[in-house]
Amino acid sequence: MQKYIKAGMLTLVLALPAFIVLFLHSFGENHFELPYFVPAVDAAGKPILNGKDTVFYQVPSAAQGTIKVAGFFHPDSDAVVRQHFDRAKKLFDKEASFSVEKGTPELLIDTYKLGNLKNGKSKQTIPYNEQLVLVDKQGYIRGFYNGKDEKDVERLVTEISVLLDIYQKKEK
Repeated sequence: MQKYIKAGMLTLVLALPAFIVLFLHSFGENHFELPYFVPAVDAAGKPILNGKDTVFYQVPSAAQGTIKVAGFFHPDSDAVVRQHFDRAKKLFDKEASFSVEKGTPELLIDTYKLGNLKNGKSKQTIPYNEQLVLVDKQGYIRGFYNGKDEKDVERLVTEISVLLDIYQKKEK
């Protein structure tokens, strides 16, 4: 009798989590959201509201209808940033547009609203020419990333996947 109770408990302990995972996988759906960055501001510097919702800045040069990743480095600049940028580009070459933006630092900083991106560990400011920016299909900025930090570039890759998933679900 003891053997049957032990066998029954062992089966329950092993089988129940498997059934829960299968149930959630079959009937559940993951919902992910990405934040919007850079609220639009009026002349006084206050965020513009549409009712109770914040209006967010849209990049004027963003190609409507495509996800864009913008880099600001020079071709002869730091090889690490270029390698991370190229790796992300290789992963999403057909789904997103990758471009190295050219122009004066002032123009690029103003167009993409590049601010003082801080390195989480050292709190050191990351220069604009080491930053990557994720822009969605509507031109909204969805993320700023340190192009030298491998974990930050992994976050960029993950967030591109999330954006693609969001757009795929909207099309259904």
